[in-house]
Amino acid sequence: MEKKIAVVIVGVADMERAVDFYRSKLGLPLKFQTPTYSEFKTQGAVLALEKRDEVHASGPSFTLPTKNAKRDQQTLRRRGVKFWKGLSQERYGWVMMAKDSEGNAFEIVQYVKKE
Repeated sequence: MEKKIAVVIVGVADMERAVDFYRSKLGLPLKFQTPTYSEFKTQGAVLALEKRDEVHASGPSFTLPTKNAKRDQQTLRRRGVKFWKGLSQERYGWVMMAKDSEGNAFEIVQYVKKE
């Protein structure tokens, strides 16, 4: 077994709405879409959406790294992304928490290098 994660699957109730969120609000390039499963290109693991009857917002989440958290927060707010925890400084960098169109949590982090 390889020691890496290849795909992160996020459960969604409404595939069209979720694909629109990840494409238009987060700017992720869509690899392909079906009525029940879609994938987005990222620079790491594939981010996949899977249509499910039950979606649990307390399930696994994911992190999107950034080089400029303040700029990205402003851009995402203009696009209508809702944050449930605003930009704050943590020991590892600047972090903000948001939810997608289906209520799934994710975070955006600007990591700070320790000197």
